[in-house]
Amino acid sequence: MTSAPKPFHQALKANRERYNAKFRLARHRSRNLDANAFLKHLNDFVGPIVNAAGGNPAEVTDALIDLSFASHGRLPRHLHQLLLDQARFVAIEPRRVPVALANALHHLESEPGTAPFRWLSTMRRWGKDIDTVDALLDLGAVAAWVFGLAALRDAALDTAPRLHPGTLRMLTGTTDVALLRADPWWAKNNTGLRIVRRLGKFRGLGGTFIRPPTVFLAHGRLHATDGEHTWRVHADRFGGSLRRTEAVPEQQAPTLTLSESGVVHSNGITLKHPELAGASSWVSWGNTLAVTTTLTHSIIFVAHS
Repeated sequence: MTSAPKPFHQALKANRERYNAKFRLARHRSRNLDANAFLKHLNDFVGPIVNAAGGNPAEVTDALIDLSFASHGRLPRHLHQLLLDQARFVAIEPRRVPVALANALHHLESEPGTAPFRWLSTMRRWGKDIDTVDALLDLGAVAAWVFGLAALRDAALDTAPRLHPGTLRMLTGTTDVALLRADPWWAKNNTGLRIVRRLGKFRGLGGTFIRPPTVFLAHGRLHATDGEHTWRVHADRFGGSLRRTEAVPEQQAPTLTLSESGVVHSNGITLKHPELAGASSWVSWGNTLAVTTTLTHSIIFVAHS
């Protein structure tokens, strides 16, 4: 007595011609797409998720095959286990869930200084107690910020109030979203005026800047330039990143000040640090001071929490 075919093989059999046509189109766009390797990817990566998901196997198969074509059949194996763990949500929204989780993991793996494995561990551990797709993706967004994607800060803070208070405290150390929004450098038992981060290095050593940068504010946001290109600077307690942008007009409205000798002044409190002396540029906003010098390709951040 033969067993009934699994959902994945049912979906393949019912839509074979359509999938073959999709493969021919993908092969036309990417000559490096190997038929045997892609078939192995379908059997090893896609099939187990479709079989575990339930729901409509054709819809789940379609979504995962399209995602596989978009990545040229090179989806990370860590994503496979995460999608298996969250297969019930893949069944509910097969187009939305795999793409959102794949994008988050891709950016975490691409951005220097992030912690993709901690993000994966958090999603696998805390995702078990989540009941809806929206709650799963909210967790993913806030955790991606906490584990290093500083550019997600504003969006994550908008999402954070929807998280379970215990989950939010586990990730950030507090349930006070207003505090996190007001102080990018807040951390329990970590106060005073101090250097909190360095960001950027010489392009010749794998960094961003071709020469030591200068910093400025534009539209209330920190930017940096090396004289050739301009970057929007994202930095807080959890991470830092530089995103290329168009040249923008400078603004200056200092809240912390820096002297030529390297002394930072903030509400009657001072911090003297020789590395800050003779700064080539500095700018401040809120409780943060960003400083550059001619001696380093890094931006130095000083904060008063």
